[in-house]
Order: sequence, then C-alpha cells, then structure tokens
Amino acid sequence: MPVSRSERHRKSKKGTDGHPSAPASAPVQKQPLERCVINRNWRDAHMASIVIVRKTTGGFTAVWFQVDTWGLGLKDAFMRNGLSWIALDQLLTFTAGADELIDCPLPLAQELVYGGLAWARQHGFRIPAAAMRCLEILPEPAVEPDLSRFGIEDETPVSLAAIKKWFSRR
Repeated sequence: MPVSRSERHRKSKKGTDGHPSAPASAPVQKQPLERCVINRNWRDAHMASIVIVRKTTGGFTAVWFQVDTWGLGLKDAFMRNGLSWIALDQLLTFTAGADELIDCPLPLAQELVYGGLAWARQHGFRIPAAAMRCLEILPEPAVEPDLSRFGIEDETPVSLAAIKKWFSRR
C-alpha cells in the first residue's frame, strides 16, 4: 500500500549521531539530556553556575542558570538553541570562566534552580525575565526544594545589614 507524504515525514528521524531524536514538537524536557554541569567551587563561592544541555533535532539546546545561595536565589538565566558541538564547547568554556565545570546530578540542579526560584519569590527578589522560558528544559523536582541551602544561619538573605549583624555576633 502506498504511503502518503505526510506519513513519510512522521517516521522517526535520526539525529546526526544516528540515534533517534525526539520530534521537534516534543517538549524540551523530553529531549535527551546530553550534559548537566556545575562550577566546582559553588559551595564555597555561594554562587552556582549550572548548565543543562539537551539534544534536539536542530543541534543542542543549552540553558545556563546562575543561583546565588546567599542572597538573591535564582539570579540569572539564558538559553541558546541550535548549537553545534563546537558552539556548545565554546559556551561551556565561556561559562566556566576561571572555574572548572564538573558533572552535576540532575536532582541537585533541580534543587538549586527551583530552590533559588522559591527563595527569590519568598523574599521578594526580582525573577529574571528569561527564567520561566529557561525552566522548560528542567523538570520540576518531585519534592519541594530544600531552602536550607540558601541564606545565612538564620535563613535570611545576605544583605549589608545582615553581614554587619553576622559579624557583630562573632
């Protein structure tokens, strides 16, 4: 039986690596996870740079989140679509800066990003405009994020007044 043109196009397409890729209409969260990395010193610096990369039909989609665990929570985010291997490598090199990027378990990335979002909302900080679009690549965690990673000892955001108060207790 002859196959119509529309049915021919519905057949699963293979990516450049020969593996089947999700259709372009699939939500970005359903695309295969290629990498999830974080800066090595995020705990000491209290600033996490998280990059999540998914394989799409048009190359790679990369999302970068900057999470301030002492003050603002989710501080910044941006997304790049249709990246080649070379462009992806350049993006990761640029993102790393002077620090080294290491593999990050997806649950840790979810906890930091969604926890940073909850922290920012809780304390009335501005949510980055691109954040909601960028969250399309990262599914919500199964449980509420643990906010104990954020703020200082009494779970308040770091501000100049909080720093003075903290140092006065020492």
